[in-house]
Amino acid sequence: MKNRWLLNIGLALLVGALVLIAIYRPGAQQEPVGTPLTALAADSIQRIRLLRPKQPEIVLEKSGADWRLTAPRTARANQFRVNELVGLAATPVSTRFPATPAEFGKYGLDPPLATLFLNDAEIRFGGIHPLNNQLYVLHAGQVQLIPTSVFRAASAPLNDFLSTSLVEDKTKPLAFKFPAFSLKQNEQGAWVRTPELEGLGSDQVNRFVDEWRYARALSVAPHTGKPAKERVTLTVTDGDSDQPRVIEFGIIAYKPEFVVLRKDENLEYQFPEETGARLMQLKPE
Repeated sequence: MKNRWLLNIGLALLVGALVLIAIYRPGAQQEPVGTPLTALAADSIQRIRLLRPKQPEIVLEKSGADWRLTAPRTARANQFRVNELVGLAATPVSTRFPATPAEFGKYGLDPPLATLFLNDAEIRFGGIHPLNNQLYVLHAGQVQLIPTSVFRAASAPLNDFLSTSLVEDKTKPLAFKFPAFSLKQNEQGAWVRTPELEGLGSDQVNRFVDEWRYARALSVAPHTGKPAKERVTLTVTDGDSDQPRVIEFGIIAYKPEFVVLRKDENLEYQFPEETGARLMQLKPE
């Protein structure tokens, strides 16, 4: 009885040792704290590709200081989401070891959950380590362990990569045209409402203009095809350019959410109902 008990303990220890060998394979190297996943500097990254099973390929490209989505459609990119992907280059690694293609499957890397290209640097995302809740990734011919939380950057839906800003950050509004009134800067730079309203202060008008300049949607999605109820036009200049251009918007809904179609982008921006009131009404307080 005692011999059988000792035998069972021995077998359990052997199995445990084999499991540890499989998980912490010989040749695995513990990395110093803060060792980055790649050698890429964040400001050197100019192009990003994200490939995921049964989803369209996402391509983001840098133009000056700004990022744009170039596939599967063209649009302004959500800078926060882009920064999350760029930040993956410096993700801290706890362990790394070489692996052959025949071994990729046991780390969830064949096929991978997602494949990210930062410039030409390839990062494949695999399965979760069974003991320490870290993620297997493949980069530069080595399997590496990184925090599982960083995968959310590579798993975000396509619409999350669309900028939530209603207008570009560098644009300068010159004039607005609403169904019930218009607003335009005069030669002295002061805003004038037509028709005029007694008691309307300049501070209130400036706040109204800033509501448009800094409007951030709760979500953005391709146009659903729903017709616009009303039309708004905004005349702006871009950056240091003095050449004006017109942005046309369609108001699709006021309730339960305020939904604005930006026609040149064919995108719908969804805001809370109260934001719609601030963007469409300019009356004395």
